[in-house]
Amino acid sequence: MRRRLLGSVLHAGQALDLFATEQHEWGTTEIAEALALPKSSAYALLASLAEIGLLERTPDRRFRLGHKLLGFGEAVLAGSEVFSATRDMLNELMQRLGRSVYLAVRDGHHVVYINRMQGPSSVPASLGSAGPTLPMHASAAGKILLAHVPEVQVRRILDARRLDRLTRTTITNEAALVAELKAVRQQGYALSNGEYVPELYCMAAPIHNCDADVVAAIGIGATAADFEMNREKMVREVMRAAQLASREQGWRPRQTA
Repeated sequence: MRRRLLGSVLHAGQALDLFATEQHEWGTTEIAEALALPKSSAYALLASLAEIGLLERTPDRRFRLGHKLLGFGEAVLAGSEVFSATRDMLNELMQRLGRSVYLAVRDGHHVVYINRMQGPSSVPASLGSAGPTLPMHASAAGKILLAHVPEVQVRRILDARRLDRLTRTTITNEAALVAELKAVRQQGYALSNGEYVPELYCMAAPIHNCDADVVAAIGIGATAADFEMNREKMVREVMRAAQLASREQGWRPRQTA
């Protein structure tokens, strides 16, 4: 019984993860195929999630995330120290640079935005197609968070996810990605040069806690032309904001002899 219950919970989690992708509505057959479940089992799972409000049915008998999850999201953010501590700082960064800025954290094998602010010089809508989650290997925030986890965890994450080619500049070779992560650790920031969305350039820096662990990434998005013209200023301001946010979390730079 315990094993069956655990299996049901895991399948429920896997089903909800599917809705976090760019496809916001799913049919029973699609879920069954994605989770390798019998159609009857997939329907029972979806119906149960809809009954408790985590999913809701659409008029054409498909499923989408339920509004009940909004309450969970607000509760999570209310309890997030890094979200609360960086809210004003993120707004200040947006005002200083006039561009869109964001705060992201790692959730398992995903990178999730927990705060985004649109600056007056935001990227065009055609470039702003990035969803609520980011690919680890193709986003600046993902590279930051992946570069600062233990090697065994990096291996586990890479084994669980394919390095899908999202644009012509996406890194799809594992050795090349490992080399990129090493460079990220050395330089203290990460770039995504149109690797997730074509012509959308992002730069991110790490936020450390009191134990020097990286708990979040703060970053900025711009068009390719804008970034190349203002790269030095953007990198300097984002790294400054990341260091201030880290100090708010109790981090102190190591003293060198």
